[in-house]
Amino acid sequence: MVRRSLFPVTDAGPQGRVANRDTMARDPFSALQTEMMRFFDDLRRGGLEAPAGGAMGPGIAAPQVDVQEDDSNLYVSAEMPGMTEDDVEVTYNDGVLRIAGEKRSEQEDQGRQVHVTERAYGRFERQIPLSRAINDDQINAEFRNGVLTVTLPKAQEAEQARRIEVQRAD
Repeated sequence: MVRRSLFPVTDAGPQGRVANRDTMARDPFSALQTEMMRFFDDLRRGGLEAPAGGAMGPGIAAPQVDVQEDDSNLYVSAEMPGMTEDDVEVTYNDGVLRIAGEKRSEQEDQGRQVHVTERAYGRFERQIPLSRAINDDQINAEFRNGVLTVTLPKAQEAEQARRIEVQRAD
């Protein structure tokens, strides 16, 4: 049985990369595959975000969140590794919890020469619409070990909906 590769690849050697690049220049499908693999690697690492304009580019992705509830509270937990409570801003307005902040690069301050950077830095914002009435005055946020936990006490539910009788117009 003869095995053939679906993608043109050259033997690894001193000129292996150059020959592979030449093959990719001749074969547009190999070039497309390489770019797609690079795109999905960046996406998996969280290095892409969708800015307001809709274009994709490098940056920090919005933090991953968990939303839970019990009888009296809603709890929103967000992972923010490498950040402190001073880097995070939490606001609540009209039923929407907004978590925003900035993760700063550590290398800039130390004067080191950077060879590879796979970690993402920059500003982020996450808006979470909440479907419950919240007691605004008692919202609490805590930051511990890179995890932000926001506790949102539920407000007393408004009056139950009442049925309105529809009458015939004369």
